[in-house]
Amino acid sequence: MNELAPSIRRTLYQRGPLRRALLDTSVLTTDIIAATRRRDPSSFVAGARAGTVRCLIPVHVWEEVPRVLADRHREGGRFDLGRALELWQSQYAPFLYVVDTAGLPMTPEAEVLAARDTSDVPMLLLAGVIAPVVIIGTDADLVDSGLAVREWRELRAALGDVGVTEGRMADLERQAAVVANVTNHLIKRAVGELSLPKQLTIVAVLGTTAGALCWRHRKRPPAPSRREPVWPVMLEHVSKRMAAHAARHTRGEDRWRQAELGTPGDTLLHRVARTLVKSRVPLTRTAIVERLGEAVPGAGHTGRMAAVLDVLTAHAMFVDVTGRGHWQVGRLGGR
Repeated sequence: MNELAPSIRRTLYQRGPLRRALLDTSVLTTDIIAATRRRDPSSFVAGARAGTVRCLIPVHVWEEVPRVLADRHREGGRFDLGRALELWQSQYAPFLYVVDTAGLPMTPEAEVLAARDTSDVPMLLLAGVIAPVVIIGTDADLVDSGLAVREWRELRAALGDVGVTEGRMADLERQAAVVANVTNHLIKRAVGELSLPKQLTIVAVLGTTAGALCWRHRKRPPAPSRREPVWPVMLEHVSKRMAAHAARHTRGEDRWRQAELGTPGDTLLHRVARTLVKSRVPLTRTAIVERLGEAVPGAGHTGRMAAVLDVLTAHAMFVDVTGRGHWQVGRLGGR
């Protein structure tokens, strides 16, 4: 199995690999302040809540956000600090994966950054083990690393494009499934309550009626209607809506893919980290070994399981969320 094989484009109907984003303090605080002035949640929040993207932050960002919000308000920021802190606690924090980067290997970009500003080094250390990934931050040192995207509002808009379209298609699929199931249930129940003779009678009546209508249509063809048929109009309307959704999704997806930067590492740590961060659910060691296959060193299944366990227990970024061997990257909502 080649876990580095390029993923196919995600579609409106079937989700591909989970999008990942690393959010810096500067972007989070700016986004929270903007959210105090609008009704709808940020695309970061909506996307994380809907499963469009997984937002990760190092521990220091988790600790900095409330303090930086207070600093910006004290320095003259015209926003409701109480509202901002409430949004942070209720809308943002519950959907962020907080990652302890202690012990992660240094990267060339992180070494350069360490000489200028050590506070953002954990961001690049985390990016190094799960690359390629989208780093969204306005800090000059991060942007200078070549791995962060300064135009973060464009990425927020792109996330909104893919999230809205995928969300609407998911809603349509759920609604269609519900209608189909209810209709099928009602038909089965109605038919099932009838005796066999009555069922045969209904079939005979329906067949006779259909035959009579067909014969009448042949004898007296209906006069051409001046009104445009309803069904083709509806189909055209739906097709236009679908085409618009598809175009919006493609535009957002292309912009997001362009921002996925970084070179994937080939050590077992990198492979395990990428496997977990791409998964929508926590994984057991068995699932990790199955996904990585021969990429895991060790003699036989037992050796591979032991090698994966050594990686999981050696780095604080990995969290056993159930206490029974179900692993993920970071603690959701800091818990």
